[in-house]
Amino acid sequence: MPFSENDVPDLTGKIAIVTGGNSGIGKQTVAVLLSKGAKVYVAARSEAKAKQAIKELQEARPETKKGQVEYITLDLSEAKKAKAAAIDFKQRESRLHLLFNNAGIMGVPKGSKSPDGYELQWATNVFGPFVFTHHLLPVLKATAADSPPGTVRIINTSSSGAGQAPKKGEPIPLDDPTVGAGANPASPSACYGHGKLGDILWTRELAKRHKDIWSFAPHPGPVQSDLIRHMGIPGPVVWCLNRVVFKPVEYGALTQIFAGTSPTITADKNGSYLVPLAQFTNSLPHPRANDDALGKKVWDWCEKAMNQHDAGDDAI
Repeated sequence: MPFSENDVPDLTGKIAIVTGGNSGIGKQTVAVLLSKGAKVYVAARSEAKAKQAIKELQEARPETKKGQVEYITLDLSEAKKAKAAAIDFKQRESRLHLLFNNAGIMGVPKGSKSPDGYELQWATNVFGPFVFTHHLLPVLKATAADSPPGTVRIINTSSSGAGQAPKKGEPIPLDDPTVGAGANPASPSACYGHGKLGDILWTRELAKRHKDIWSFAPHPGPVQSDLIRHMGIPGPVVWCLNRVVFKPVEYGALTQIFAGTSPTITADKNGSYLVPLAQFTNSLPHPRANDDALGKKVWDWCEKAMNQHDAGDDAI
């Protein structure tokens, strides 16, 4: 039988963070976690949008009132702001069971840079989540120390779009100071590939370094969301895609909810990539997606950049 919301265990007493929880599959993930009794922090840039999303959920799905919901301001495009959000959380809570690094962007204009000077998709989809997670690791590890094995988890939403990274040469331009937005900027699709490949790689490295926390990189599949808003696709085309190609958010969220909550997952799957619906696979979207030397290089790049922008410390 396929995985469904009914298979999610009771989450009463569990604390979760969902980045980008105000829309798309993030909002749906928040709804399911709340309906199972979790306390969920919606981490997003806009407090107004997050609170509107929470209001909509509670009105449309009364069962979400079973859990508690809070808001945290999080801007992943800038390292110091990602660190500040983690510090904000740690001032409120001493435990964290589930971290869904769900937020992401796609198809921003060629050459777009973050405030820190990196290609914007790389900054938002990889570097920002890395910094945010780095500063949450102490509370995650403390929670894991007195929780049943495998119940504290980090979910880094990835994508089959990792296959859009170059197949020849270096798939991620880590030697470019901007990681793809320099004098000869990479295409938006290649930059999206850099980030989603990076997510798979640093998830593998995370699992190697912190075995007490289980980490996964699920691909949600093509989903009806505002992720394609930067791509300039005409409205009528989007309308057709939503009816022919893209799946509802209820479907799109299930694989990452499975990765975060299923009691059937075993320790040997730690660090794995998943595809819809709730399946582990050895068929990776890029030939370098299991290259642990490249994964260490991504990790080391993120650590170095984090320290360069005074967003480090909180050593594990």
